[in-house]
Amino acid sequence: MKNQLLLCLLFTALSSGTSFAQKTYVVKLNPDYINIPNRSFYIDEIIDNRTDKSRIGIVQNGSLRLAQLEYGLENSLESYLKSAFPKTDQEIPIIMVVNRLEISEKPASVGEVGYADISVDFFTGEIKLFSTDQHVEVTATDVTKLHEANIREAVAKSLFAFDDSNWVSVMHGKTEKPQPSRNTVPGSDTALFSATQPVSGDNPNYKASESKNNSTAQAPAESPEEATTDTYTENRNITAVGYQIGGLTLIGVDYEIRASDYFGVHMGGGLAGFTIGLKIHTNPEKNSSFFNLSFKDGGFGKITTLGLEFGGRLVFSKSSDLGLVTQIGIQKILSIDEEFEKQVFKGNGAPRVMMAFGIGLSW
Repeated sequence: MKNQLLLCLLFTALSSGTSFAQKTYVVKLNPDYINIPNRSFYIDEIIDNRTDKSRIGIVQNGSLRLAQLEYGLENSLESYLKSAFPKTDQEIPIIMVVNRLEISEKPASVGEVGYADISVDFFTGEIKLFSTDQHVEVTATDVTKLHEANIREAVAKSLFAFDDSNWVSVMHGKTEKPQPSRNTVPGSDTALFSATQPVSGDNPNYKASESKNNSTAQAPAESPEEATTDTYTENRNITAVGYQIGGLTLIGVDYEIRASDYFGVHMGGGLAGFTIGLKIHTNPEKNSSFFNLSFKDGGFGKITTLGLEFGGRLVFSKSSDLGLVTQIGIQKILSIDEEFEKQVFKGNGAPRVMMAFGIGLSW
């Protein structure tokens, strides 16, 4: 009965933790209008060429959350541009290939700084016309709600840069490999917004960095399929110190090496014991919840277990990586010294399965 109760508690913790980890911050692009006088093109199609389409960044909104556009990148940008940058007569249809779209934020001396970065290739048919990288930033007390405006500003600057390029000449002189096929979502042709407010390139709240515009007029460029895409470069290795951390220890230290977005290997030791195991993370961020499958030792041979735990980190502040780490689960006893068994379990014999628990500080 005791073991059944522990299993029920573990299932509840895993269910609630997984639900929390799946929460995202949804960005909805507001109605807008992008004014380019005497333009001769319109955006006919958006292609999402990012490797990781699950997020456009990580924001601090009560807790760290993955950010995503409300209808996905392709549908959101297509619907937005249908109203903000509508088609008119005698214009050339252009394909906009997004290789990178990322928002981020970090603490500043006063408030916070929010960023939007976009990398775009422009095509007509199989011809690559122009490439541009744009960066936008804004400083405020709380920048999370300003990411939406930063995205609109970055998209507008990309269109301005394309309009200023020599794309018409390139269109008649260079050919490229075909762009990747697009996964069309039903209903994506329906405009979601109407044009109600202009994009202001002179908005004093924005500090746009110098754009990097690279025309393909002089040399062939990569196709969208070969383009460089955004990768996760943050150091996500974690050191933890605490009770039942680093094995079945009174106090121990554990170090995890994040091998990929979702997997990490860890090892540790302390007073007195050691551990080694695999952590399976629920999302790519450093502070994601995780499942921990590990071998633990206590007393250097007095007891060994194989366990499964669910855990997570709570970072104390944005300016510091220090946080609280907790993990809870069950573990099966693999071996136990007879004298140690009598001492711990008062002669009643060790159970086959017992609770696993750990708490400490991590960075």
